[in-house]
Amino acid sequence: MSSPSSVSAHEAGPIKKHSWFRSIPFQILVASCVSFTAPGMWDALGGLGAGGAAKPFAVSAANALVYGLFAIFCVAAGAINNRIGLKHGLALGAIGYPLYGAGLYTNNKTSSTGFMLFGSAICGISAGFFWAAEAAIIIGYPSPSDRAFYLAIWQTAKAAGPIVGGATNLGLNANQKTTGSVSSATYIVFIVIMCLGLPIALLLSPAERVWRKDGTRIVTNKQATWAAEFKAVFSLFGSRRILLLLPAFFISYFYNGFVSTWLTTYFTVRSRAFSSFFTNFAGIFSSFLIASLLDRQSIHIKTRAKIAFLSIVTILIGTWIWATILQKRFYDSETDVVFDWFKGGFGSAYALVFFWQFGGQAFQQFLYWVVGQYATDLSSLSHHTGILRGVEALGQTVAWAMQSQGNANHFVSIGLNFGITVLCIFPTWIVLSELEHSHEVTVTEEDVAKQSDVETSSAPKTAA
Repeated sequence: MSSPSSVSAHEAGPIKKHSWFRSIPFQILVASCVSFTAPGMWDALGGLGAGGAAKPFAVSAANALVYGLFAIFCVAAGAINNRIGLKHGLALGAIGYPLYGAGLYTNNKTSSTGFMLFGSAICGISAGFFWAAEAAIIIGYPSPSDRAFYLAIWQTAKAAGPIVGGATNLGLNANQKTTGSVSSATYIVFIVIMCLGLPIALLLSPAERVWRKDGTRIVTNKQATWAAEFKAVFSLFGSRRILLLLPAFFISYFYNGFVSTWLTTYFTVRSRAFSSFFTNFAGIFSSFLIASLLDRQSIHIKTRAKIAFLSIVTILIGTWIWATILQKRFYDSETDVVFDWFKGGFGSAYALVFFWQFGGQAFQQFLYWVVGQYATDLSSLSHHTGILRGVEALGQTVAWAMQSQGNANHFVSIGLNFGITVLCIFPTWIVLSELEHSHEVTVTEEDVAKQSDVETSSAPKTAA
């Protein structure tokens, strides 16, 4: 065990009395509530298709800006959060989301794009801090044997945002049988909820004060200087394992931009509102399904990983084949294709959206779990998750930029999603084939207590 890790574990001292507010469930509750209020509401807007706007192109450009800045700042935030603490990183990350919602509101009311782009830029920067911190908390605070379960809890909270938001959308827009933008009241509700993220984030406990039910402690290994912290991140970025995982990171959320355009182009407002409500149950279901496999200790870790990965990519590849067939049908149609809820053709077109979410959320959770197994401590995990989310955001930047072109051929997006998904299979399989056990350094409360006793007994005694 490295020296910095030992110091970090010792500084907290043995925990003599366990407070529920320092427990793993409470920390996950805090992180999940912030996820509900900030990215959850962001996803709810996205679930309407193009942020609820009538035309997807300007909002797609704004989202490309969000993810472009997100990609840059998320990798850096993996190092910065280690210096300032995950609590403050999470709080910083919650600031930008209300501004993004306010930007969409002004665009909806005045068709002005200036403030929308400003809000998108601030949101992109803050989201980098948010996701680097959030992912490290959700994966790094729980014990390795519980991680997939808590990931599923977090994914459920994140999905609950769009579900509540979708129910709001549905109630406010149920009578809109045509394509177009949603009512302004929808944005007001979302912005109010988004503002709650910052105060909730400040309830998070520092890692050294948190206790686990199995008696182990969360180990941190903060570098001595800022320069050393950034050097550690870029060294990890160039490692063989991360390079092999980059295609999977890049494609894991690439589908999101196309889904937004698909909904806006082919579905009425109330159909999109229904989608923003119901589709998220697909992610909840797949999250717990994949968690039940990944946390099953009776199956070897490598076998669990391979079964999960093959299942996910099979579903995703199937959706893109399905999308190709439907898109050909839509392009060949002599009339504009628009689906109202539960009317002719709605089922086959919407089911595709459902399974994109089902497979996509399972894939994201799986990748979190994989990097969690290879991280040695919370600081290492912060670096891993910063890179994971940063590269994923780079993929979304490209995806949203493609959707910002009004005359974009949908077959290009479908082909890229299909091709890169297939491309990621072989390098990811190599990484999974080398996974034999969790790499986390284990420090128990008993170890900390013994170290404290040794240092106390060896300390020089002062004369009376």
